[in-house]
Amino acid sequence: MITTLVIAWWVSVPFSYAESGVVVIFALVPLVSYWAVRLIVALIHDATAVRRRFLGWLPLPLIVLVLWAAVDADLPFKTRFALSQSSMERFTQDVLRGGAQDLPICAWTGLFPVCGHVLTEQDELTGVELQISDWPIAGSRCFVWATQQPRADDYEYGLRHLTGPWWGCRGWDGW
Repeated sequence: MITTLVIAWWVSVPFSYAESGVVVIFALVPLVSYWAVRLIVALIHDATAVRRRFLGWLPLPLIVLVLWAAVDADLPFKTRFALSQSSMERFTQDVLRGGAQDLPICAWTGLFPVCGHVLTEQDELTGVELQISDWPIAGSRCFVWATQQPRADDYEYGLRHLTGPWWGCRGWDGW
């Protein structure tokens, strides 16, 4: 269950962290393999007992299938973003009111710990970038609140329109 929660957390950003794939390979695959071996051995030794306790064998495959479906539909991110959007809107407005500063302003906005700074182009405020600082992963995912589409050159590793003025972005994370 903890493995499932960690994977859901790591895919709940605009672009999934590569670390979630590592968790799948080194944690989820061995768990499912162990479950499959136990099921096969139990079927060989006493198939009728397995059929009688069939519901006891279902939780793991159901958890894995639900996780796969949720990740495929991007539900962890959509849920986390929807629950945080209004808080991020308020934080974005606070950052804009503060103007351009040397150091970013950091805070929890909804379910995201972010550090925000004003985006400028030719001395004109164009938006706010909110760098996601999920611990223990290096901050390489972000949100951009912009009045117009951000320049794709600034986000060469990924830019994705979310809704209205919100964009998801990915920076270089070393993988």
